[in-house]
Amino acid sequence: MRRALVVLILLGLALAGCGGSTADVAVPDPPKATALEKGDNQKINQIIEGWQAQVPGVLEQYQIKKDTIQEKVYQSSASLQEVVDFYKQQITSANGWVEARGMPGQQGGIFLNAYDHGTISLVIGAFDATQAGGTGTVIYTAKGTK
Repeated sequence: MRRALVVLILLGLALAGCGGSTADVAVPDPPKATALEKGDNQKINQIIEGWQAQVPGVLEQYQIKKDTIQEKVYQSSASLQEVVDFYKQQITSANGWVEARGMPGQQGGIFLNAYDHGTISLVIGAFDATQAGGTGTVIYTAKGTK
């Protein structure tokens, strides 16, 4: 699952637009969410560790400066659909974001998308934690500047 997500992130970032604004663009925290620390669920821990180990390197390959990459992991009591709907309302072209082509979006119990806003790139991954024996939705975001 991790390899597929990394390949999709690579594809999305390769196809996403770049250039323009250098302003920091705030990414709102997901609904009904709190910061997620490593817990007892090894499956969830492995997925998060995989994202944290691989996504920054992928972002760097697309000229995102390492020292600007901000990763956040959340646990939300909102459903995956609520999280997807929230980000679709917040991360829009009206707000200056360009959605990467070729990203899977929402498929089954997983959501994965990438966006650019001028020189800022954003990756959002979320999954239904019940698929890994957890509860709610786990959300990962990584944002950085070119």
